[in-house]
Amino acid sequence: MKTKRTVKDKLHTLFFGKDLRVTEGEPYTEVREGDYSAYYPLERYIDFLQKSEGEVFDVRSFGADVSKSEKENTAAIQSAVDECSKRGGTVLVAGGCYTVTTVFLYSDVTLFIEKGSAICANTTGKGYMHNALIYACDCENICITGGGRLIGRGTFFGLRPVSENMLAPAPVIDVIRMRRDYRAQLRFAHRSKYGSILLTERCRNIKIHNIIFEDSPWWTYKMLMCDGVKITDSVIFNNRNVANSDGFDIAGSSNVEIDHCFISTADDGIVLKNAIWCGCEKEMSGISVRNCEVISRTNCFKIGTETTYDIHGVTVENCSFLMTDLYPGAVSGVSIETCDGARVYDIKIRGITMDRCTCPLFIRLCNRNRAAEVTSSTANKTEIVKADDNSKPADKSTFDGKSELYDVTVEDITAKDAELPVIVAGYKQKGRIKRCRNITLRNIDITYRDAVDIKDKRLFIPEYAREYPECWRFRNLPAYGVWARHCENLKVENFSCKGTRGTHRKEKIFIDCR
Repeated sequence: MKTKRTVKDKLHTLFFGKDLRVTEGEPYTEVREGDYSAYYPLERYIDFLQKSEGEVFDVRSFGADVSKSEKENTAAIQSAVDECSKRGGTVLVAGGCYTVTTVFLYSDVTLFIEKGSAICANTTGKGYMHNALIYACDCENICITGGGRLIGRGTFFGLRPVSENMLAPAPVIDVIRMRRDYRAQLRFAHRSKYGSILLTERCRNIKIHNIIFEDSPWWTYKMLMCDGVKITDSVIFNNRNVANSDGFDIAGSSNVEIDHCFISTADDGIVLKNAIWCGCEKEMSGISVRNCEVISRTNCFKIGTETTYDIHGVTVENCSFLMTDLYPGAVSGVSIETCDGARVYDIKIRGITMDRCTCPLFIRLCNRNRAAEVTSSTANKTEIVKADDNSKPADKSTFDGKSELYDVTVEDITAKDAELPVIVAGYKQKGRIKRCRNITLRNIDITYRDAVDIKDKRLFIPEYAREYPECWRFRNLPAYGVWARHCENLKVENFSCKGTRGTHRKEKIFIDCR
């Protein structure tokens, strides 16, 4: 068992280390052990006895039938929605699983999917509009509920992974290996991938209650430029190796509440984005996440990376962030990032338990300035393979160096089986230093995984100012508790680290902090 990275190892990584992104091949549809979490407390979150209310428009009365084609069922369900929207009421999906393409929702419609029934994507990826199975735009007073399922069939839209799933930990804690092992298990996008299970765009007053999102191929629920979204008592249960299958994507949306939800997915569990290339146009605020369990292979809760417009007024509390029966663990429990021009501030994280989140907390300010390089079409071309449009990137100076990160409080955190320190980092670029400001870490209790960590002595830690911000990029750092650089008014109060490792490292390292 090698526990020290030599100069030869480092040169080999530098010149011959390859990203394991698979880009060619046919869809790989086999379900392997570990693809889905063995821990699935469905009945704790879903009420299977819920009954529909108000005037009911049964999709079967409009011609829907589980034995019919997706084209026929789409037309039938759409007819039920159209009729319901004329005077308001409930569209009832009952009697089984209906395969469809894109269904459009409208104002004053409740989509009620009862227990044992579902709206289900086809397996070809053909026939979809707006990159979504369910789509609503410029609507208000929409509700999706009932205890049934929205099924995205995500397993049918990925490529064969490089390796089998890892069901046991690596013998040493080596971040370079950790990242390669993770990416080797992913099903990267096949060209047939169609998009999200649910997309709501510029909508108001949306309620998602008592519903199961299952097997999404991409961002499970993307809310774009919406105002007033309440998600309660709901579940996301995805294949944990389908690349880019985020859970809830809050993009440019404000006044969003997520309460008592269970999420198990491959990519970020709950993520806030606010970028020009995502279709966002203004600041977002008023985000509340409470009482949720999140299993993620990447970041359980994340702000960033797509951040050109401001994000503030965010509270996350009384949640559990974890990875169950796959290795490596989640990239981070909480990740707060701004790298493309946004001010991110007034963030409160408290009352969080973590289990097997490799980095419990990652706070990162840098200057990627991605808006100067991508458009709405090109930004996600490796995630959803679509033709480019004629739009142009933003001027280089529009968002360059504008990012700020300040007024963040993280408190009452318990984490076990961690493998990296808490990281708080600003950046130095072209002689300019930008600092994370007014960061408070209070009542933090971390226990590390009982394993040997590789010795990776480096002359310096690069700034990575223009790189994709991720804790794993910093590799094995020389601290095991807190590693901070370019900070102003960083407060660390009642911070505890336990575990058998760390003998060759310092507990806390502060570089250029004042």
